[in-house]
Amino acid sequence: MRPILSRLLAGVLAGGLLPAAAAADPLTPISFRSALAVAKVYAADRTLVFYCLRQSPEMVPFTYLIVHSELQDAIVKLKSAGSNAQQNAELAQTVLTNVHFPKPGVSDPALEAECKARNVEESFYTFTGSFSVSLAGRPPFKDLTR
Repeated sequence: MRPILSRLLAGVLAGGLLPAAAAADPLTPISFRSALAVAKVYAADRTLVFYCLRQSPEMVPFTYLIVHSELQDAIVKLKSAGSNAQQNAELAQTVLTNVHFPKPGVSDPALEAECKARNVEESFYTFTGSFSVSLAGRPPFKDLTR
């Protein structure tokens, strides 16, 4: 009875765990282009969050840390999927040139309306919606592996 159980367990583990690991994707030219497009969307989300939170002076230093940390995590994911230094640099450039930090005292009625319409501050602090998803947690980054 035991050999059957151990074979069954081995089969379940091989059949149940290996497909999950195999489901992760390596970096391809198409997934890299997709990663850069997602990086632009991420940058737009972070730009809006930082604008909406600009009245909280205690958050200002953390906004820079958030971008740094989340970019680093995404680069780690790219590297684990086989990226090269040029691709890593392109990702960093895409994020850093598209995230904008508000200047003190600046007010933009269109952004104010978007902050309210998309409930940005609450979404950010309650970890709901796209504003709480890090760059590495967004597809295709979350699916990348070597």
